[in-house]
Amino acid sequence: MGDLEKQIEEAREEIEKGGIVVFPTETAYGIAADATNRIAIEKVYEAKKRPRSKGLTAIVDSLETAEKYAELSEYEKKVVREFMPGPLTLVAEKKDSVPDNLNKDFAFRISSAEVAAELSQKGPITATSANISGNETSYSVDDISEKLLEKADYVIDAGKLEDGPTSTIAAVIDGEVEIFREGPIKKNEIEKVL
Repeated sequence: MGDLEKQIEEAREEIEKGGIVVFPTETAYGIAADATNRIAIEKVYEAKKRPRSKGLTAIVDSLETAEKYAELSEYEKKVVREFMPGPLTLVAEKKDSVPDNLNKDFAFRISSAEVAAELSQKGPITATSANISGNETSYSVDDISEKLLEKADYVIDAGKLEDGPTSTIAAVIDGEVEIFREGPIKKNEIEKVL
């Protein structure tokens, strides 16, 4: 068992206990917590000093998992199959299985990063960036504020990450595409699939 695998295993145990974990995603470092655990979600907001009005996005391991937490139309499923894993976050209507303090919707993506994909195998995890709200995005553990690191129950350090673009955030409402944040995947690419 490689060192990284051991770290993923230990991090997963912390998440299952309701802890918060700093981990590498395909773009920057993020904070993972059990996205179905109200108390764990609160810890993420506190660690980031993030206003509650700004919801958190989630990483799931598959379309099947997403369907447990979101009401997905055929259009939305098409978009997931076409663009995920990849730099797209889809905002969908959430089911009652999602705690109210996560977000008013269920915004999710399937991650192409090994660590994120493995951490989300037991259930959805939060995908918010590991920084104090409003501060620069962190591409290495050294960039992350001490105050935030003190609050983390576990840190997976994968060294310096490539500065990748953040994901496109989109919704599909009655077959219409709405973009909330421009990213690598463009509106017309999503429209083509529909």
